[in-house]
Amino acid sequence: MKHPTRSIASVSLVVILLLAACGQAPAASPSGPAASPSGPAGSPSQSDGASGDPVKVALITDSAGSTSLFGVANINGARLAVEQLNADGGVLGRPVELLVRDSQSNPEVGVQLARDAILRDEVSAIFGPVSSAVAAAMTEVAAENSTPIFFHTSNTQRLTTELFHEYAFQVGPNTTMEGRGNAISLADSGHQRWAIIAPDYEFGHLQAEAFVAKLQELNPDVEIVNEAFPPLGEKDFTPYITTLLAAEPDAVYGSLFAGDLVAFTRQAAPLGFFDEVFFTSLYETDALRALGADAPEGVRGYSRAPFFAIESDTIDAFIDDYRNAYGTYPSDWAIMAYDAVMLWAAGVEAAGDLDPDALVAALEGFEFDSLRGPVTIRAEDHQASVSVYSGIVTQDPDIGFATWTDVESIPGEDVWLTEEEVVEQQGP
Repeated sequence: MKHPTRSIASVSLVVILLLAACGQAPAASPSGPAASPSGPAGSPSQSDGASGDPVKVALITDSAGSTSLFGVANINGARLAVEQLNADGGVLGRPVELLVRDSQSNPEVGVQLARDAILRDEVSAIFGPVSSAVAAAMTEVAAENSTPIFFHTSNTQRLTTELFHEYAFQVGPNTTMEGRGNAISLADSGHQRWAIIAPDYEFGHLQAEAFVAKLQELNPDVEIVNEAFPPLGEKDFTPYITTLLAAEPDAVYGSLFAGDLVAFTRQAAPLGFFDEVFFTSLYETDALRALGADAPEGVRGYSRAPFFAIESDTIDAFIDDYRNAYGTYPSDWAIMAYDAVMLWAAGVEAAGDLDPDALVAALEGFEFDSLRGPVTIRAEDHQASVSVYSGIVTQDPDIGFATWTDVESIPGEDVWLTEEEVVEQQGP
């Protein structure tokens, strides 16, 4: 592993949500009271065993624009985790304070917010962001300042390989895991002519590359007939849709997500896209909820933590708590943000100290009961052994929006990089 020079940072741990809105209305937002994430969200009680100066942590995510579906869910999940921690006595007997900032999907903004959180606010850890490009920039700030950073939504593989440092942890499946998992699931689908549509930034390109590489390894007869990479936040997908159809693929692999996937779906349906090709993309809870009756039944969705597909000892209680708090079902992005905060807290308790190096030592090889079930934090790259989920989109009257049938779950250990691949890609 690559380990930068270590330095000990002593930093401080109640829930106050302070969010600087970027001024752009979200393309679509999840329901629930936290969909307007500004101003104080409340303070923890000091009567449950937590006392002393709060230990601060920062969530840097997106609250507006096409990725706000994910960002608002991040806020809800992290806030619920901190509220529950404080109700149980905090961390090391001290209350936890959650600071929330809006990165605006901008790497420069993310870097400045991370630097301010570390140097001005003296946070003990950082969580987020949504964008892999922002994460790639922020992780350097965390490394320079020996500050633990937990990724739960951004998932470029580079965070665990060439950009890896000892203070970085990943609780979502990275782009390689997601691409490989989908390829394994689809290699025997009978589709030979494939096209790709993915957002034109790090996440989209790396996940598509991982999918194609594994698909062609498993089925050498597969042909890639077209690749489209619209910019993140694209409003008009019609040219991309018509180009894809003109290539006459059997199937289209997508990694569009959030507001972009909602817009694509609504523009593709009138053009007969879903009648012409087999399509798969990130049809997770928030996108399906935003689409409502427009969710195209029969397409294949995949995601990272679908509440309706998870089988674990803790998920049912979490769903109830989340619905009581926000009046809606939790999305993947809420579940993974919650897991990230709880992993950090468990690591601090195991270390018995807020010292970053003690936390790292405690979490390497750590076995954690996440909402998705037991996972292990691999020592070599700090990647959690989480699964990749998929299923067929189907309207669910009991839930009130579409979920999936024919759910498949591929274990993380089956798709993550081998230890040899990790060492090679991390470099000296």
